[in-house]
Amino acid sequence: MKLILFFVFAFFLVGVLTIPTSLAQDAVPSWIKNNAGWWAEDKIDDFTFAQGIGFLIKNKIIQISNLPTTPDGEIIIEKDIVIPSWIKNNAGWWAENSISDSDFLYGIKFLVENNIIQFQSDVDYEKSKNIEKHLLDWDTIVNDSKYANDGSIRLQSKFFDYVNYTVEYNASTGSFSDDSQPTLLESGVWLYQITGHEQFLANSRNIANLIEESYLYSSGIVMNVHPLTNTVKIEEEHTNQIILCDIAKLALVDSNYVQLTKTLADAVIEHEINHETELFYDSVTLEGEPLDRSMYMSYGGSVGLESLLLAYEATSDTTYLDQVKRTILAYWELRDKETNLIPSWVYTDTGEIKEPFMQQYGAGIFLKVLLHYYYLTEDADVYKIIEDYTDAIVNYFWDGKTWNYRVDYDGIVRSDVIEANYGKLDDALFLVYDLNPARFQKAYDLAKSDYDFSFQDKITMTNGLAIHAVKDDGSPASRESMMTYAFIINQNPAVRLYQDTMEPEYIESMKNFYEKVISHHKREYGYIWGIDAYTLEDTPLGVTLNQRAIGMIGNKINLTFVPSDNVKIVWTKIGNFEITEPFIVHFNDPGRFNAISFDYNEKSIFFETIENEGTVTFSGAIKSVLVDGKNFSNFNEKTLNTLEGKHSYKVTLMD
Repeated sequence: MKLILFFVFAFFLVGVLTIPTSLAQDAVPSWIKNNAGWWAEDKIDDFTFAQGIGFLIKNKIIQISNLPTTPDGEIIIEKDIVIPSWIKNNAGWWAENSISDSDFLYGIKFLVENNIIQFQSDVDYEKSKNIEKHLLDWDTIVNDSKYANDGSIRLQSKFFDYVNYTVEYNASTGSFSDDSQPTLLESGVWLYQITGHEQFLANSRNIANLIEESYLYSSGIVMNVHPLTNTVKIEEEHTNQIILCDIAKLALVDSNYVQLTKTLADAVIEHEINHETELFYDSVTLEGEPLDRSMYMSYGGSVGLESLLLAYEATSDTTYLDQVKRTILAYWELRDKETNLIPSWVYTDTGEIKEPFMQQYGAGIFLKVLLHYYYLTEDADVYKIIEDYTDAIVNYFWDGKTWNYRVDYDGIVRSDVIEANYGKLDDALFLVYDLNPARFQKAYDLAKSDYDFSFQDKITMTNGLAIHAVKDDGSPASRESMMTYAFIINQNPAVRLYQDTMEPEYIESMKNFYEKVISHHKREYGYIWGIDAYTLEDTPLGVTLNQRAIGMIGNKINLTFVPSDNVKIVWTKIGNFEITEPFIVHFNDPGRFNAISFDYNEKSIFFETIENEGTVTFSGAIKSVLVDGKNFSNFNEKTLNTLEGKHSYKVTLMD
């Protein structure tokens, strides 16, 4: 039997001799032959045996070219490599000197060159090649973001002799209202982060300076701006919470705005919180007197909490962090103690319930607030809330296919429609899973099932757009396609599930969705908030120009490159935690990142941390790579081969 197998093996080797027999016998280290014998006896695994083959190839004892290598010339071998078991017969005979060194080396050479022994999986390689065409181009993200930014500037210039705050504009009627917002502040920071262009950051600074010099009232509350009447209305509704988020994000990239961040945050602490209940007011007068005496966690409440967490990150003032914990604990105390579900809306002064239900996206938003606080503190009390609330979501929101839209805090389902903000909860549960995969496996599985059913299987889709809400059978419940719903968040679950499964359909579907939203929402001065997803016509809910679209488009930057399953690209660092995505919290939040730097002029991307051996595939061709500041050549066209361990990478793309 041994002779028959050997003749079959040797039959394929005719004509491949490249190494003189005497040289092979002298050059092969004895430990390689020992390894072969141990492998044949199942004493070592396929990977260890393959390392010996890699040594022979690296040292030209077996001459094979065009195999992926590290900068040191080591052959890159997958940890889970599988070598056909029948080859063990030949390895055993070689170890017993029944086959000559030359014959065995020729055999291994043949098997490697003919992909019978594969150091890297063909499947993974093909998936890496296939994913390239489904990635969004960096130019596309920048140009689409700039279209919105430039449109707001053109619109403001058309009607006013200054450009700072931007007027609210009805794109359907061509009319505008007597309200302006500092939307270009957030836009400038986002464009700076995805391009590295200082001018965008300068634009944000100009608006922040204007706020400090002209619109900051003596109470520390920022004035509302009325460009037509130029009036200051003390008694109308004001809040610092939204603008504090924007200023704090600016301060995180420019420390000159730390003091302004403190001023705004201090006003929130003084005027916008009831310190007997520790709950937030939704709005106050310009002098700080409460007007809307309620806290809506799904909307303004989460914005207030996130604004103080960002203020803490920017200033290191623990006053803001301590306030967030007090509010979290106070709100959690209002839960149903049997279900551990919370209401979405409460009265600030009394803690009484205004609306008992919570939306599925509100549940995700609350989890994100908890996660942000936990990332900063690793607080055991808040981790226990994360555990209990995640369990409650799993127990009461799941309907067998998707998340119910609204569930009362006593566990009774209020609405079972499929609402387009499901991604906010899916994304939150993936991050919760990362805290303790064994503990939160069920939450991960349900989040994946929800995303697959709602988005990948297109139950919520028509004309390539995400429908605001559909019934379980897919019939309309609310017809709009809105930029604040699936569009603002779904890229995070898409990239995550692609990496977890290596199924390119996740990225392909997200790219198609992106292109449809950009195409159908686009207008003369940018993009409108919403349209009828079925008819593609304007709808009253969405005709206002979305002047925050810049960040909503810019956060798709994580669709311009994707890692393979084992590779961890750090996007956002918060406390001791490294998060593999832009971190998004509240309803209109496009998110943020701080561990990757983009330079659009030189077409370079600097990654502070990429971890583990594998690949990163880019939408554009790679020109050069530095790893830990040193030249690195292990890349091919659009695919970077990463190293084991943690390293910094600077990848420069072709123009």
